[in-house]
Parts: sequence; structure tokens; C-alpha cells
Amino acid sequence: MLNAGGLALWALRYKFTPVTASDPVRAFCYLEHLNDEKNKISLTENHLVINYRDQTSSYKLPQVKDITFGHRKAMLYLLSGGIGVPFTAVAFYRDFLDPWPTLFLLFGGVFAIYLGWRGYQVLTIHLFGLSRDYRLNEISNNIQAFVGFAIKFLPMNLPFSSESERMIYHITDISTWKEEKSQTHYKGLPKDGFIHASTHDQLEDTRHKYFKSRSQLLLLTIDPLLVNVEIRYEDLMGEGKLFPHIYGDLNLDAIVKIEELK
Repeated sequence: MLNAGGLALWALRYKFTPVTASDPVRAFCYLEHLNDEKNKISLTENHLVINYRDQTSSYKLPQVKDITFGHRKAMLYLLSGGIGVPFTAVAFYRDFLDPWPTLFLLFGGVFAIYLGWRGYQVLTIHLFGLSRDYRLNEISNNIQAFVGFAIKFLPMNLPFSSESERMIYHITDISTWKEEKSQTHYKGLPKDGFIHASTHDQLEDTRHKYFKSRSQLLLLTIDPLLVNVEIRYEDLMGEGKLFPHIYGDLNLDAIVKIEELK
């Protein structure tokens, strides 16, 4: 698990499990707390679904242009502070009100301006012709991992994102592969509780750090959308990096390529 801002959060979990028979979930991420189903974003086969404060919004994927993060000013606070500060300053100067309540209102107005200027973080769904903001307490590694994953699978981005970037990778030695592989599944290392994997960007560092002096290695290229068990992106080592972990036996038909590393 990744500990971000004092909250224990799953970084990103995805699993080929249907919500309906025709619209299976590809990935999901909790926006605030673990298992908070009221605040969750999901990528399904055909839609981007956001559960936000007891309301559900669903966007058809071909209509989604982009997903970004941003910062917004809290205009209500700015407006109230902008009106309140000059009014109370004049009232204090003219002695229209009692001094202490006037000072209290003055400092309250200044604080409102500060809150308004400080603003808040948002997740923005860009559609063709409009956009929709969802306020976030923080932009954690969790939600960044989800957005990075989801963007690669938006229909308009598929022609521009390489297949290698959409895959995940597992390195193993030939002997382990032979021992742990059945006719339909690969068990990996059961004692860990999951099969270690890396994204395309993490692959070179993983090989250098854990397999530098080893030989007779195999690289398994895995399509995450074909994996029949849950995959979690987690930072178990506290390095600030989220790695995909496959929780369960890996079905062989999700392995799209096997090659020997030299």
C-alpha cells in the first residue's frame, strides 16, 4: 500500500471483471479512502465512470478528449473576502461598529481571501465541447497512476500510444518458468502472495536492480486487460514508485510475448 498524506490508499487496481455483461471494468481507483465506493473513478470497456459524493457520472470513451489535473481558485471565498475586508476596514476607521467585532470580521475576510487564493486541486474530464471538474483533497500517486493508465486506452489516443507502453512485464528465470507453469497458468512466486511486474518505463531499472548478475532470464510481456485476476499498483518498498502486482495465478493467454534476455 502507498501511504500518502496519512491515508492508506491502494494506488490502482484493475481486473477484468464485468459490472455488466457488456461493459467490463478495466481499472479503478479510489479518490479518497480505501474501499470508499462513493468516491471512485472507473474505466470500463466503454465508459469512464465517476462516483463522486453519492452521485454517478458516466462518459462514453469516444467522447472523452483528455483527463488532466488542475488548480482552481475558490471564487466564493475570494468574493466574500473581497467585499468583507473593505467594508469592515471602513467600518473600523469610521467607528460604525464596535472595535472587537469589526476586527474579527476584518481578519475573517482576510482569511477568506487567503483560502480563495489558495484554491483547490481538481481532476478534469475534458469532453469535446465542455469539461467537468471533480475536487480532490490531494493529487496522489494513486490517482496519477490511474489517469496515466486510462489515457493510454482512450479511443482517440490508441493510434498514438505504443503497444509496449500499454503492457506490463515480468522477469523470471527459465527454471522458475518451467517449474511454475501449468497448461493454463503461471504461478510465479506464491510465497510473495503476488507476481511482481513492471511497467515499460520501470523495466530497465528493475532488471538492473534485481537481475543484473543473473543469466538465463525470460521476459514475459503481459496484456493487463487479459489478466483474469486482480492487479494492484502499489509502493510496498516506500520508494514513491508504483509497481503492478498480479494477485493470483497468471493465465497464459494474457502473456502476449516471451523472449530470452541476454
